[in-house]
Amino acid sequence: MKSKLLTCIYLLAIISGCAPKMSNKYQDIVRKPAVNDTMNASKISKQEALQDLDEVAKIIKQNHSYIHTVDFNYQEALSEIKESLDDSVSVSVLALQIHKLVQHLGDSHAYVNNWMDLLPKQFAPAKYGIRNGRIFAYDLNVDSLLANQFPYVKSIDNVPIKKYFERAGAISSGEGSSESSKFFRGRQLMQYIGFMRSELGIAQGSTVEYVLESEDGLKEKKVVLPVSTKSDFTKPFGLTKVSSILPNNIGYLRMYSQNDTVLLKSIDSLMISFKDTQALIIDARQCGGGKRSNLQALFPYFMNMEDSPYIANVAKLRIPQDVSEFDPKGKLDVGDKKLKYIEDDDTTKDELEALHRFLTDFEPAYEASNTDFTDWYFMAMTAKPGKFYYDKPVYLIMDFGVGSAGDIFVSTFKNWRNVTLVGSPSNGRSGNSITTKLQHSGIPVRLSTMISYQKDGGLFDWVGIQPDVNIEPEISDWLEETDTVLDQVLIMANN
Repeated sequence: MKSKLLTCIYLLAIISGCAPKMSNKYQDIVRKPAVNDTMNASKISKQEALQDLDEVAKIIKQNHSYIHTVDFNYQEALSEIKESLDDSVSVSVLALQIHKLVQHLGDSHAYVNNWMDLLPKQFAPAKYGIRNGRIFAYDLNVDSLLANQFPYVKSIDNVPIKKYFERAGAISSGEGSSESSKFFRGRQLMQYIGFMRSELGIAQGSTVEYVLESEDGLKEKKVVLPVSTKSDFTKPFGLTKVSSILPNNIGYLRMYSQNDTVLLKSIDSLMISFKDTQALIIDARQCGGGKRSNLQALFPYFMNMEDSPYIANVAKLRIPQDVSEFDPKGKLDVGDKKLKYIEDDDTTKDELEALHRFLTDFEPAYEASNTDFTDWYFMAMTAKPGKFYYDKPVYLIMDFGVGSAGDIFVSTFKNWRNVTLVGSPSNGRSGNSITTKLQHSGIPVRLSTMISYQKDGGLFDWVGIQPDVNIEPEISDWLEETDTVLDQVLIMANN
């Protein structure tokens, strides 16, 4: 009798809307997103999905390097995903839920590999840029504004642009990440109009409504355009890949990539050609990440033989909890890192002395536990015989498209003699990420295992590198009509 009474009370609660509801705390993570229909066929059982989510929890607990730098209860969030599971689980939906979860871990390398491939193939008819903190829209097919005299976006499908952009940034980069990182990835995600609509609760349709506003914000114009079947993720600005000597004998070294062997092989010959220039501009805009090889080849040109080793980056590796013995030696002295361990056999006496001097005043933003992390790894820059000392002014141009190995590149040059960083802040990411394929779904989850520090003790992740002189691109730069950033740097180099 008591059981029947409780059942009746519960049914009344459901009817009246008073039944217990899932917490709203993690609703953006738990929400089942729209996915690409062609990718949605793969299913696993609820039990298999639960086991995969337990595997995610295990990876974070035992191997992840940044989880304790943020205040995020990943176990609670995973529990709510578990509560949302149906008996048959879409692998694509589960992958996107996991992707959204790992954006909260303080790790800018954390994501599900190729997660954007899972999104519906309905695209916005516009690309997006930013100027003075305001988002503007330009044509997907032609580099021109959607409406002359009305560059800035006030709303998309009646959603204020601030809310729209914040959601895109949070999904693609994490709410706590740097503004540069959120913009870098968020502007791409905003092209996926079908997915963004599902995330924001907007009805799907065949057109997109933009409300645009004038420069002074006093006038508005409504523009309705058809949803596109194609996207455009090419790098902005139309920047050259060619290095040259500019008028008035200014060297221009275009560092367009951190992962291009042709560029790497050309660095020595290019620097020789710049030897007698009166100043050098290193243009690293949109160089992305990759390897530290460019830095290792280039930076010795800005050191003289009397310089002691220069400690530009220190890091600690998370000790895996699922192994009985762990030898940290040589673990980060690899192609894309080249970080020596304090006890590596090839670590020199001069390097150790430089490291000890560096650590004397070093105050890390996050104190990595000695029980969970190794001792120090470090990157020491040294002068190289055969590479001349370039002692003229150097201007390094950077922007939101600089990240990972690119962050290390610009950070190493920051505060070095004769060097001025100009442009806009970098992404902020450095983490030695490792991908784990979950047992049942095969979802590839990528997480960092290294905690990496800037010279001032700050983290790279969710912070980025600030330029010495802020210069933002104009709208005409985005439309590939001008390069006002380079123009301003040339004025600096000529004075």
